[in-house]
Amino acid sequence: MTEKGVRRFEVVIAGFGGQGLLTAGKLLADAGAMHYEHVSFLPSYTPQMRTGESECAVTLSDKPITNPTSFYPPAVIAMGVEAKKEYEKRVKPGGMLFIETSVVPDKATRDDIRVFYIPAARLAAELGSPLVSNLILLGAYLEATKVLSLEAMERALEMRFAGTGRRGERLLDLDREALKVGARLAREALEAKGS
Repeated sequence: MTEKGVRRFEVVIAGFGGQGLLTAGKLLADAGAMHYEHVSFLPSYTPQMRTGESECAVTLSDKPITNPTSFYPPAVIAMGVEAKKEYEKRVKPGGMLFIETSVVPDKATRDDIRVFYIPAARLAAELGSPLVSNLILLGAYLEATKVLSLEAMERALEMRFAGTGRRGERLLDLDREALKVGARLAREALEAKGS
């Protein structure tokens, strides 16, 4: 939240190609467009399809968005070692950092931000598909920030994949479960910290 009840949420999702981070950002933007007047989705990636550095910034706001990304974002989902190293320094004081611990072994060193350690790739494998690790992290972000409900994100998933006959449609139930797993982990972390 920002000034006088005006809603504005910004998140950077960063890692490397093939992790589904651009898909997660696009889904967040699509869901946000149904609940916020202004939405920005700004992807950035290298020409490599897999393993190249990749990120996106998503902003959801009640007011016009004059700058689609901030050098000091209030929330970051770090899905790679380099992303964690770069963005841990830049998360706004009081902000949130979500770390994909199946990929990033290091703990955060800052004590002025809230850190969530989520073993998304491992949990996704346990659910039956490595393709949903991005949604586990997205579910954690949704729960911690309350930017949107899980139901709103599930509707965005259904709008994107239902009736397409594509692989995404077959994974809808798994996608929903992944969001719930991430939300549960964030909720448990918040409760453990007394939030």
